[in-house]
Amino acid sequence: IRAGMVHPVVSAADPQAGAAFVVPVHNDPDGLERLLRALRRDFSDSPIVVVDDASADAETIAAIAVRHSADVICHHTNLGPASARNTGWQRIVTSPGDVTIRPEVVVFLDADVVPTAGAIRTMLAHFGDDGVAVVAPRVRAGAGLGAIAGYEAGNSPLDMGTAPALVHPGTRISYVPSAAIAIRTAELQAANGFDAAMRYGEDVNLVWRLIADGQMVRYEPAAIVEHRNRASLAAFARQRYAYGSSAAALAQRHGDKVAPLQLPARVIVTTLGALFGGLYVRIGAGIAAVAGTVPLARKLEDKVDNPAVEAARLAMMTHGYAVQGLATAATRAWAPLLLPVRRLRRALAIALIVPAIVDWLRARPAINPVTHLGMRAVDHGAYCAGVWAGVLRSCSPAALLPSVRFAERQDATR
Repeated sequence: IRAGMVHPVVSAADPQAGAAFVVPVHNDPDGLERLLRALRRDFSDSPIVVVDDASADAETIAAIAVRHSADVICHHTNLGPASARNTGWQRIVTSPGDVTIRPEVVVFLDADVVPTAGAIRTMLAHFGDDGVAVVAPRVRAGAGLGAIAGYEAGNSPLDMGTAPALVHPGTRISYVPSAAIAIRTAELQAANGFDAAMRYGEDVNLVWRLIADGQMVRYEPAAIVEHRNRASLAAFARQRYAYGSSAAALAQRHGDKVAPLQLPARVIVTTLGALFGGLYVRIGAGIAAVAGTVPLARKLEDKVDNPAVEAARLAMMTHGYAVQGLATAATRAWAPLLLPVRRLRRALAIALIVPAIVDWLRARPAINPVTHLGMRAVDHGAYCAGVWAGVLRSCSPAALLPSVRFAERQDATR
C-alpha cells in the first residue's frame, strides 16, 4: 500500500472517522445553500463551520449557515482561501459551543462543490489506516451545455481521473485540490494548516509538506464531488491564470517538484534529437534509444516471457510520454521563449494542435474539435501567462526550469 502497488477498497458502509466540516465562501450564497443541504443530508449533527471571507452580502451568507445549523465566522477583509480554511479548522479544534470532543478529521469543501451521496463517508473510511493523513475525492466537473462544460468534462484541473492512487510529486497524481479534501486533525495541526501567504497553490503546498513528512495522501475516485463550472470564458481564463500564478511560489518552497518537465536526461536528449535534429542526429537518437533498452531487457529476464519485446514497448511508451510532456511544457510554460524563433513557432503550434486533436478523438466531448482546440488555447495560454506573472513577481525562473535526472531514481512510489 505504501508503495502504491495496491489500493484499499472502501465504501460508505465501512467504519468511519468522526469528522467536522469547514466551508470557505465568498459571494456565493446559492452554492453555499446547495452544499450545506447536501452535507446535512448525510451528516445531520456534525459540526460545520462556514467562514465568510468578506462577502458583499454577509447577512445572506450568515442566514443560510444558521438555517443549516452551521457556525459562522466572518472576515471583514478578504484574506483568501488559505486563511479562511485556517480560521475554520482552528475554531473546530478549540471546541466551539457544546462540542467537547475534537473530531479526528476535518473535511474542507468549497462552496462551489456538492458531494454525491456517500462520497464523504467513503473518504472517511480510509482513515481506518493510521498512516493515512489526507484523502481527496474525485472532483468532477458539473454537467452542462456550452463550450466550457464540454471542455471541462475531460480537462478540468481539479479532476484527477477514475483510477485510485497514492499521491506523490512526480507521479500520475502529483497533487490533489482543496476544493474537497479530508485531513486528519492531528496532522493538520502539526503542519500548522495552510500557508496563508499563498493565495493559490496552498493546497498543493500543504499536501507536499505532509508527504515530505512521511504521511500518506490517498486519491479516492469512488467518492465523487461535483464542481460547478465557470460561468464565462473570462472567468475560466482567470481561474487558469490564478493556478499558473502559484507555480513560482511552489517552486520557492518545493524546488523542482513543480518543474514543467521532469524526465531522465537520456530520454530528453533522444526525444529532442528525434524531433528536431537533422538526418544523422535522428539516426543517432534512434540508436541511442534502442541501446537504452538493452540493460532494461536484462533486468526483465526471468520476469516476463519476452524481455526484449517488453523493454522495447516500455521504451516507446517512455518516449511517448516525453513527447507529451514536452508539448505540455511548451504551451503551459515556455511559449514566450519559443514564439520569437520562427522554427520554434511552428513546433509550438503543433504542440498545441496535435494533443488537442488526439484528446478530442479519445474523449469525443460534447463540443466540436475547433471549439475544443480554442478552449485548450485559452486554458494553456492563461495558465502560461499566470506562470510568467509569478516568475516576474518572484524574480526567479525556477518555475520554468525542467528537472533533468542524470540517474534513474529507485523510488517505489514511482
